[in-house]
Amino acid sequence: MPPTIVVFGATGYTGRLTAERLVEHGAAPVLAGRSEARLRELSDRLGGLEVRTADVERPESVADLLAPGDVIVACVGPFLQWGEPAVRAAVAKGAIYLDSTGEPPFIRRVFDEFGPQAREAGATLMPAMGYDFVPGALAGAMALEQAGSEASRVDAGYFMLGAGPNAMSRGTKASLAGVALSEAFAFRGGRLQGVRSAERYRTFPVKGKERAGISVGGAEHFTLPPAYPQLQEVNVYLGWFGPLARGIQLTSGVTAAVARVQLVRRALMAGAGKLAGLGGSPEAGTTPDALSWIAAAAYGADSDTPLAEVALKGADGYAFTAGFLAWAARRAAAEGVALTGAAGPIEAFGLDAVQAGCEEAGLAKA
Repeated sequence: MPPTIVVFGATGYTGRLTAERLVEHGAAPVLAGRSEARLRELSDRLGGLEVRTADVERPESVADLLAPGDVIVACVGPFLQWGEPAVRAAVAKGAIYLDSTGEPPFIRRVFDEFGPQAREAGATLMPAMGYDFVPGALAGAMALEQAGSEASRVDAGYFMLGAGPNAMSRGTKASLAGVALSEAFAFRGGRLQGVRSAERYRTFPVKGKERAGISVGGAEHFTLPPAYPQLQEVNVYLGWFGPLARGIQLTSGVTAAVARVQLVRRALMAGAGKLAGLGGSPEAGTTPDALSWIAAAAYGADSDTPLAEVALKGADGYAFTAGFLAWAARRAAAEGVALTGAAGPIEAFGLDAVQAGCEEAGLAKA
């Protein structure tokens, strides 16, 4: 039997979009989640797909979704809170795992803790296979290819243009709250190092204007160095904060110090989560007025003059995430993945294939 594609968290915002994209391309995924009623409603709308109930609070029910070689697309977030059962299930069953997380601490845990386990079990784990952080990996890889062997550093920046205050889902807002209060990391000096979130600030040229971003931990810190061994430094920036970016960067040290006090951190996390739930979410489908712009630049040693610059533009983050997850799941199910352990898109599929997948998902070279 061919591998089964399971969308876990199928009735959530990103899960539903991903299931829709899979069906549009001829796949018949299994829809999985907690509510059988909501799953059946979605199944009926998508043509009568198989549904299975599973709950992260019953980890065995998540493992029961999979057989060896199956593909699970995990969309149950915040991943720091709810992500572990799907990863453990994929490892236990020797499956292929994809997720939609943008949470750096969770990404680090997948690579550091679960990656070695997956390698031994013959499983493949590919976290952050969406807007965060596949586009930066692609733009960074394209810049490194253009720059050649002299490149030892790559910077990538994410920008969303034309998005209103309700352009993020409640799940994304809750995830951002957790990320802001967690330790970040960066690949510097040829190794991964712990740093604070928003430690660095820089601008990128975006549609003819310099726009600011603040540094974050991203999957690129894990996924680009294995593909480009000459790299000594990887930097990832979020440019979602406009003129607030400099202030966030300047106060990040105070925020990090306060967040280290466990009781204070828990209180802040709880409060931030409640505030995240008060705002609106995008309308069903996507946020069509938003434009994604991802900038990347490759540099030589001890130089701030770029050897190569690349920009990608296109679909908003949710549309891209759903489209790319659907592409990656179909490809993994049809052709498998040669690598085991934790891996990034360039390692798993190759640069040309990832570029094609991104174009299918609505993101192309600017």
